Amino acid sequence: MKRVLLNEAIDLYLQDMTERKEYPATTLKSTRNTLRSFARYATERGAIYIQDITEMDYAIPYKKQLSGKADNTIRSYIMRVRGLFTFAVEQRWIEQNPFSRIITREGVTEPPTIISRDQLDVVLYHAKNYTLYTIYLVGGDAGLRISEILNLELNHINFEERLLTVIKGKGGKTRVVPMTQRLTKELKLYIDVRRPKTGNSNNIFLMPTGRVVQPGFVNKDLKDIAAEQFGLHLTSHMLRHSFATTLYEQRKDIVGVAELLGHKSISTTERYLHVSRERTRQLIEGLNKK
Repeated sequence: MKRVLLNEAIDLYLQDMTERKEYPATTLKSTRNTLRSFARYATERGAIYIQDITEMDYAIPYKKQLSGKADNTIRSYIMRVRGLFTFAVEQRWIEQNPFSRIITREGVTEPPTIISRDQLDVVLYHAKNYTLYTIYLVGGDAGLRISEILNLELNHINFEERLLTVIKGKGGKTRVVPMTQRLTKELKLYIDVRRPKTGNSNNIFLMPTGRVVQPGFVNKDLKDIAAEQFGLHLTSHMLRHSFATTLYEQRKDIVGVAELLGHKSISTTERYLHVSRERTRQLIEGLNKK
C-alpha cells in the first residue's frame, strides 16, 4: 500500500473537489481551512502519513478537543475531515475510514436529502428558467455530476440512439449513459429552441451572455426551490444521489447503478444508496423465502 504524506493527501483531495466543480468557493475555502487545522493537530501528535491516522489515537481525541463548540460546528468539522478519509479509501491509500464511526451530533441522525420522482417534478416546475430546468432533468434522469452536466457539449448527445456520453468524467473515465424518453425530448427541445443563441461555444448549458453556467448559480436556485417547496436543503449532487437510490430500489442492481454513475468501486455506490432501514429489513427477510 502506497504511503502518502498527510499534507499531500489533503492537497490531492482539495484538487479533486475543485476539479469536480460540485462545491461553491465558500465550501472549498472552509474545507481547506478545516483540513489544514486538522493536519496541524495530527502532525503535532506525530502523524506524518495519512496511514498514521487511526480512530483511537487521532479521530476520537480530535472530536474531544472540539468540545465546547456548537453542535453544527462540530458536525461540519468532522464531516469535512471524514470526507478526506473517504477519498483516501477510494484511492486505496487506507482500508478503513478512521472517522466513519465518529458521531457528529449526539443522539441525532440527519439523513441526506433524497427526493422522490414526484418531488423532482416539483423542482422542474419551479426552475427559474429553461436552462436550469434542463440541468435538473439531466441530474435527476441521468445521474450526472454537476461538473459533468456543465461540461456537456453538443456532440456528446446521440438523440437517435438516446445516448449521452460523459467525456473524461471523474478519474478521466468516459462513459455512456442511456437517456429516458423525457430527457431525450426535453434536451432536444432545449438545444434546438431554448438554448441561448450567443457566441460559438459547443457547451450545451450557457448563460444569456454566452458564458458556461456555473455550479453556484445552479445550487442557489435549487436551494431556494427546496426550502420553499419542501422545507429541505437540496444541492445538485443530491439529485445524483436521488437518481441512484430510485434506480436501485426499482431494480436492486448495484453493479448497473455503479456503471451508470461512473464509480470505480461498488463501495462508493453503496454510500449513494439511501435505502430505508425497513426496506433493507424486507430485502433480508426475502432471503428466508428462497
